This record gives sequence, structure tokens and C-alpha cells, in this order.
Amino acid sequence: MQPDSIVVAGGTAQRLSGVDKTMLPLGVTGNPLLVDVIDACPGRVLVVGPQRNISRDVLWLDDHAVAGGPGVGLWTGLAHVQTDYVFITAADQRLNSDDVSRICNAAIGHDGAWALREDGTGQPLCACVATDVLRELLRPSLGVNVSPLRLLSTREMVGVTVRDVRDVDTWLDVASVVQEQGVHMTEMWLQFVAKSLGVDSDVVPVDDLLELTRDVAHGVERKAAPLTTFLLGYAAAVGERDINEILAIVRSNLGDWESQSQAARD
Repeated sequence: MQPDSIVVAGGTAQRLSGVDKTMLPLGVTGNPLLVDVIDACPGRVLVVGPQRNISRDVLWLDDHAVAGGPGVGLWTGLAHVQTDYVFITAADQRLNSDDVSRICNAAIGHDGAWALREDGTGQPLCACVATDVLRELLRPSLGVNVSPLRLLSTREMVGVTVRDVRDVDTWLDVASVVQEQGVHMTEMWLQFVAKSLGVDSDVVPVDDLLELTRDVAHGVERKAAPLTTFLLGYAAAVGERDINEILAIVRSNLGDWESQSQAARD
């Protein structure tokens, strides 16, 4: 039987200005980190943290204590684990199923196994651990403000050299992945700005806006393009019309403008 999996997905992402790093499109396959992590996890997947809008069959759980660190997420998830071993990981890292399988296989017959970092230390949030062992380690504190690394270091953990497990905690980490993988920056920029403005970047119809901006630049003039998108956004903010309705109105305006301009030239 495959082990159940606990994905720790809470935290405030202070080092990323509050941007939800788990949803940045930096996964191995180009998906958001959280999606790739879930896809790499074996068995039943328990995600501890705020529910995100993703199409994956997981059990979402709320941390039993706010701001208590990753141990809280592990303790919360343990209450739902039904297997002898459990794979534990974080939602803010790059992960692949081959490495996860190797870690889980190496854990059998031991207290657990974990990925080895470049400096030779274990990665406690990329590990497969005997469920009873993890429960014993976390029970005294209920996971609050404890170091999973310090706890697991007291047990027999098999080290597994992995191909590509990397935390994405800071903008420097983001830049490193972007540079290596050629990730497009637009979505991350939108999330960053939206967070600072207190709005939801998911409402932005990116493709439609880019197409309209291009057409306005060609059909009117270049400086009209960003000013048009501002007016479009302003209309959406102060009015009660749907963004798609506003896009259609501006599209109609553009068609009328181009027709009248052509008639004037003729």
C-alpha cells in the first residue's frame, strides 16, 4: 500500500511579500508548485492550509494552531493518516514523483528516509516517516514551534540523493528557478502587484487584455493601449458590469474607430 501524504501549505510567505508562493508557476512541469507537489505525492493526499482553487482530489485541512510552524501542519494531518508510513512535504518546493518513490522505498524497515540537501543534511519536509514515529515525536508539543529537522535527526533516517528538490522561499529562489527554467514572469508579476493592491489576480482576463492592448496599439496608437486598459479596469471597479461585457464594449469602440478612420482616409 502506498503511504498517505501530508502537504504543509500554510504560512504567510513574508519573504515573498505575502504572495502565495505555492501557486507560482514554478513546478517541474510548469504548473503551480502546489499542483506539482500534489501530483508527486503517493497515496491519499492531505493538504494542511487554506484551500486553493485547483482541480486536484485532496483532503483540505485547517491548521489546528495559527502560525505554529510546519510541525503544526504535520500534527494536524497525522490525525487523518491511515497508513504505516506517511510521506511529508511542503507546498513551496519543486518535487517530482521519481524522487518521492525512491524516498518512500528507502524508508521501509527504518524509522524513515529523507532527501539529502547539497550540504549533506536531510530535508525534513521531503521525507517518508513511520507514522507511529512521527506521532511520537510531535505529540509532546502538538507540533507547535518545533523543528522537524531537529526531531527527525534523532531517529534512524536513511538519506536519499535526489535529482531536483528545491525550496522556493525568497525572491532570489524564484529568480533562480526562472533563470534556469525560462519561466514566464507575467503571472508572478500579476500576483505580486495584486497582493500589494489587495485584489485578486485571478480575475484578470490575461489573454483577452493582451490581445485588446495589441489591437489598440495597432489600430489607434501605442500610447493609447495602456490608457485604454486603465479605463477598462476603472470601469470594472466603479461600475456593475462584468469584465467580459466591458471588453466587448471596448472591442466595439475599436471597430467603430477603425471604420471611421478608414472612411476619413478614403
